Amino acid sequence: MKKNTIFFYIIFLIIIVGTCFFLKTIFFSTSEKKAIKELNYAQQYLSKGEIDKALNRKNIKINYLGFSGIVSKFPFSKAGNISKFYAGICYYKLGDYKESIKIMKSFSAKDEILSSMKYGIIGDAFIQIKNKKEALKNYIIAANIRENEITTPLYYYKAALLNFYMKKYKDSKFFFKKIERKYPFFLYKKSVEKYLMFIENKL
Repeated sequence: MKKNTIFFYIIFLIIIVGTCFFLKTIFFSTSEKKAIKELNYAQQYLSKGEIDKALNRKNIKINYLGFSGIVSKFPFSKAGNISKFYAGICYYKLGDYKESIKIMKSFSAKDEILSSMKYGIIGDAFIQIKNKKEALKNYIIAANIRENEITTPLYYYKAALLNFYMKKYKDSKFFFKKIERKYPFFLYKKSVEKYLMFIENKL
């Protein structure tokens, strides 16, 4: 009896492992190819600035998914994941900020720059819906994911500006000083200097 039980257990495991392998090598690879094809098509619209067509949330064209459709149909593919990022940008551009936040949060970014941009866009969307606290939190996350010359000073700058307009001058100075000290080649260096002069006089 025990031998039969072990035998059927081994057979069961072989079936499970074989099924998983089949799904991974056949089903998922086929899905990935289809998803990538749709992704390339959607990116073409995005590169032309045709945001609504790139997202295609209203099924503008039959047999064309768009970023929205790719996310729904291929949620576990790599193309489906990156489509969440693109869809988040599209929703933001179309003024649907809550949907932009929602879908951008679901995007899984392994690349540190993309991850930083993810939280930066979420921060921008929160600004649009007047949630300054969440915007600030996301800007700080975006700046600190990985220190670099592009995204770090940019999101410190946004955090500094937000604090400035909230009249939290000490906090604003803290972020501006970080940029001044560590990122001398920042694109908005002159603006940083002007704000710091104003804050110094204010304090």
